[in-house]
Amino acid sequence: MIRGLHHVALAVRDLGQAAHFYAETFGFGPPEKTEVIPEQGVRAGLINLGNAYLELLEPTREDSTVGRFLTRNGEGLHHICLETDDVDAELTRIAARGIDLVDSVGRQGIAGMIGFLHPRSTGGVLIELVETGGAGGAMVEFDGRKLRVLIAKPGLDGHDRGAKVVARALRDAGMEVIYTGIRQSPEMIAESALQEDVDAVGLSILSGAHMELCPRVMQLLRDKGLGEVAIFVGGIIPDDDALALKAKGVKGVFGPGTTTTDIIDFIRATVTPQK
Repeated sequence: MIRGLHHVALAVRDLGQAAHFYAETFGFGPPEKTEVIPEQGVRAGLINLGNAYLELLEPTREDSTVGRFLTRNGEGLHHICLETDDVDAELTRIAARGIDLVDSVGRQGIAGMIGFLHPRSTGGVLIELVETGGAGGAMVEFDGRKLRVLIAKPGLDGHDRGAKVVARALRDAGMEVIYTGIRQSPEMIAESALQEDVDAVGLSILSGAHMELCPRVMQLLRDKGLGEVAIFVGGIIPDDDALALKAKGVKGVFGPGTTTTDIIDFIRATVTPQK
């Protein structure tokens, strides 16, 4: 089954310069994952946009597929990628419809197991399928249960792009994520954590009210018997405040420039399921 768009891929001559352009022009973060794939002659980087990714492809040799594409077409759109639950099953289903494939079975790519459809059967568009399996198989499970994380924005702050980026990254890492949306009261967050039976709560706060909101959420969680649920916070938080929050029991504080990989690694190392 096709789940939706995973990424749009661009062929570029210099991945670093292209990433800088998108950061300066649109405020995107740096690539959260960069990988050289020698057999394909390409260096790939994934920029998380919140609801999908932008993939930048820089050739490492001129005779590679991307290198030849740049020689022929210049920089620009290379392919689109759709996410699927089972790439091999999807390739088999599509081939049965008479559509030509580049890959008859899945192979490893930067985002997981991948397979390409031939553009001669897709109106000239190179289409990739990807089975992420939780960021290439890095599932976060305990005794068969995925770790559940609540992402919430307490207070009046209405800027939620960062929270959505984190939520998407945690889902891709194999976690179950509940995103409550903007302008949540501490009471609403604590109740959602109880109802959703979560293992961790991530609070995104850009309003400067972290020293009031975080302790309030933690107290309400304790009142509901959820004192062992791990709390982590993201936002513009001074170092002294970060130390104070950790002293109150916040497990992690993440400021500007933190990568989603850092947050994923923190959760894997810190959070254990409550049941």
